[in-house]
Amino acid sequence: MTGVRRLRQRAEAIRGEPAPGSSRWRPYLLTLGFLVLVWMALWGSASLIVILLGVLVGAVVLLLFPLPQMYFSFGLHPWRTLVLIGRFLGDVVVASVHVAWLAVRPRPPHSETTVVQLESDSDLLQALTALAVSLVPGSLIIEIDPRRRTLMIHVLDADQKTMAEFHEQVRDQERRIRAALGRDETTDRAPEPRPAATGRSGTEKGSRR
Repeated sequence: MTGVRRLRQRAEAIRGEPAPGSSRWRPYLLTLGFLVLVWMALWGSASLIVILLGVLVGAVVLLLFPLPQMYFSFGLHPWRTLVLIGRFLGDVVVASVHVAWLAVRPRPPHSETTVVQLESDSDLLQALTALAVSLVPGSLIIEIDPRRRTLMIHVLDADQKTMAEFHEQVRDQERRIRAALGRDETTDRAPEPRPAATGRSGTEKGSRR
């Protein structure tokens, strides 16, 4: 019992609030259900024993590795979501053609690593922006800094556009995601001023507008 009490205290210290009580079980159960689905997918089975083991393993994971509480709310705008999806698919097609050309042309591409400062102070927007950037061929997320709200990105062809233009392209993607999800007190809160970030293979070119 002492060990369980210590784990509960550790979870409260990480989350910054008491562990789930009678009125806080819903997000806990949703997370547990998601972990069980992942467990079933890994095993490729939906048998009763696999489900029970998934529940047990998921409960242990949530107890031993509690995550900080995340607060956000949003409303999905249909037209802005269509604009987001259409623009994203267009970027994927254009980038795929460009990467294919880089693979066959004689001259190798000039790659560069750069750090992009995001505009929002939302964990959700940062994660979705990083995902969108990673899914477009020619750009790869190397590091995400949740404290500074920056993305370190490897650009396959740095000669295609300036780094300042690339930074603005990433922030445009962030703005489209923000517009599709709506505006609230979480996504509207601007980050505090931070010192200029530098990449591992060079300094950031250009500045925010």
